[in-house]
Amino acid sequence: MIVICCVTEALVIRDLKVQNKEMTEKIAELDTDVFNQGVSISRVEGQLENKADEVLPQFFLPADIYVCEGMTLEVYNESVCSKANPLLYDFYWECPIGDCMEDKYYIHPGAGTAGDYELVLHVYDYALQQVGEVSSTLHVVPDAFADENAGNLKMLTIGDSLTAGTRWLSYTRDLSGDKLFHVGTLGDESGLMHEGIPGITAGDYLNGTLFGVESPSPFYDSASGKFDFSYYKKTTGIEPDVVGVFLGTNGLELEPQGNGGNIITIVDKIIEADPDMQILVIEPIYPANQDGMARQQNIRGYEGLRGMWSLSRSRMVFNLIAYLDEQLAGYDNVTIVPTAMILDRFYGFDQTALSKNPHSDVLDEMPAQGVHPASAGYEQIGDGIYSALCYLIQEGKLTTTHGEVASE
Repeated sequence: MIVICCVTEALVIRDLKVQNKEMTEKIAELDTDVFNQGVSISRVEGQLENKADEVLPQFFLPADIYVCEGMTLEVYNESVCSKANPLLYDFYWECPIGDCMEDKYYIHPGAGTAGDYELVLHVYDYALQQVGEVSSTLHVVPDAFADENAGNLKMLTIGDSLTAGTRWLSYTRDLSGDKLFHVGTLGDESGLMHEGIPGITAGDYLNGTLFGVESPSPFYDSASGKFDFSYYKKTTGIEPDVVGVFLGTNGLELEPQGNGGNIITIVDKIIEADPDMQILVIEPIYPANQDGMARQQNIRGYEGLRGMWSLSRSRMVFNLIAYLDEQLAGYDNVTIVPTAMILDRFYGFDQTALSKNPHSDVLDEMPAQGVHPASAGYEQIGDGIYSALCYLIQEGKLTTTHGEVASE
């Protein structure tokens, strides 16, 4: 009887061990399944998060914005957002001075308002849910050139067709009372010279290739095979007080590192040659709307822009200016001029009219082109550049000098 009981207990124990082993294996399988499902869930969540990042609107303001007392500045809603239709959101501009308008921030600071102000943009959907917030420091500065003790200042601008003899040069010189001298090897009038070549990219400057120009680049030392600012000053005799770099419109790509990296390399090479030189990095501007881009291709010489898409080009500009702002943030002697933000993308360009349809007498007003502004647009660009110069003079980073300026 005892033997039978022992055998029975042994069989029971064996069965229990088998069951335990099976349970252990099942638990292990379940643990593996749970782990794999967790990995899958994490992967899906990551994909959803990345997808959300792709479709969520993006908003950007530069770290600093400059405006002179007595000057009007506007920052446009459509120029500070990407991946979104600004008409689907409500933009609320918050600042101790200036006005929050329907489509922009507007300020016309009077005398005695000089100082630094926090400018905050809140963006809401129509359920009153905030979808974005960005901020900038608004610097309101006195007109430095209006001071009777102010002297002259020499500015050299390295640029493309947005610089080549355009209205912003003469406009800023006029604002200064002819105390601001634009210098360079190109141009026809003393005080309005420059280094602006239509169609050129930052990479072309670095490589010594000039678009449509037979003469060599004055910045390119063929002996060393490099862009050399010391070489430029030595061979031209030009000694500017401040350098503007107004590039990026040519060479735009969705990924900004190539084009933006070339602009930063030019900045680095100028600093390498002259560590004390103040540099204005002037943002490339947004294009006009699609009507303007469509009309552009009908201008002689711009047939190559056929098929240019305003939305795609706008995204390229947005990515580039955000990249430059981030990458140049630690440069003590670099000031970014937010020209892209302050240019009216519709009325900043010349206007034309087109019939609503082939047989209609009703006309649609639209930009006559999409790349080069009208005088009004160039003057908005000039407002930004002039205000930045006045800020640097106020901060003691630029010093005006008295006496004659050599004709360059």
